[in-house]
Amino acid sequence: MTQVLADTQAIAQFQLNLHITEQSNEAAEYEIDSTDDVFGKLYRVWGGEKGINLLGTFYQALDGFWVSQPCNTTVRDHCISDTQAIAAILAA
Repeated sequence: MTQVLADTQAIAQFQLNLHITEQSNEAAEYEIDSTDDVFGKLYRVWGGEKGINLLGTFYQALDGFWVSQPCNTTVRDHCISDTQAIAAILAA
């Protein structure tokens, strides 16, 4: 199970890096990490100067959808994929 979670995080990081490359030629840096939550893994998207600003969080709900919540908002987007959840955070 640990290997699957690590693979999911690695895939999410790869997809985020690909999204950033496609969206900007600037050297923006983003990172994704995760922490254990009562209900499973909570993924965090960090960015900005030196990647120290929390941009938002996302997780996979029991219904299979990915829920993203950018910082400084109460809006939660329900997405089909983790890539869409990341994009929703970056677009906010």
